[in-house]
Amino acid sequence: MPVGVFFEELAALPLSQIIGESLNLFNALDVIHVVGVLLLAGSIAVVDLRLLGFAFPEVGLDTLQKQVLPITVVGALLTIPSGIGLFLPQAGRIWENPVLQAKAGLLILAALNIGYWHYNFSRHAQWSSAPALPWQARFAGASSLLLWTGTLIAGRLIAFYI
Repeated sequence: MPVGVFFEELAALPLSQIIGESLNLFNALDVIHVVGVLLLAGSIAVVDLRLLGFAFPEVGLDTLQKQVLPITVVGALLTIPSGIGLFLPQAGRIWENPVLQAKAGLLILAALNIGYWHYNFSRHAQWSSAPALPWQARFAGASSLLLWTGTLIAGRLIAFYI
């Protein structure tokens, strides 16, 4: 099945039609998405700033990550389904949107960066209490901030390039 046909069929689903025809439901999903993004990106930024040495040097990384993880999870649980809900009614016409594709690419890179960070952190327990971290940690933090900032900007710009 061609990709375009797949996305057109997504847009034709009854759920997609319900969301697309209800201004209140679409707006509610938009608000939920924004709140989720704030929680998700904000909690990730706290850890990134710690990795870069700009915040909470007295707090161990493992402690900080455990404290923000519930916020990150709630943010993801709000953001992912609401984002899908916002996408579905328009899937047939925006799947080729270069800004949407950029956002998807940035999200994939951000996920890979999270994996890179957790792989390195799990191998170096001494990093948890170090006030100044090695380049791998700083690289992961800087990359994360850039990737998530790019994702946020792309997400906001999608509506302007439909």
